[in-house]
Amino acid sequence: MRPDQCGAVVALDRKWHGRKVITAFPTGERIPADTLEWLMAYSREYSIPLLFCENLLRDGKYAGKKSLGYGPPSFIHAVKTELEPEDIWKL
Repeated sequence: MRPDQCGAVVALDRKWHGRKVITAFPTGERIPADTLEWLMAYSREYSIPLLFCENLLRDGKYAGKKSLGYGPPSFIHAVKTELEPEDIWKL
């Protein structure tokens, strides 16, 4: 999972409601499909929610990010409606 080879920076040291969360940030605009598939399989196998993002570009420049989630329905709901960026970093 070297960022220069997989296209993402991945961490397992964050929590959401007391549960570990995989966080993944792309090194480019998006996490490459094969890396994202591997992360999703890992998430399923170990029942660890996955939070990842896509970098939004405007005129070739960074314009923000879109957070996406993979995991149990309550986690997906939180990512879509409730989760503030700082929430995922609380330990």
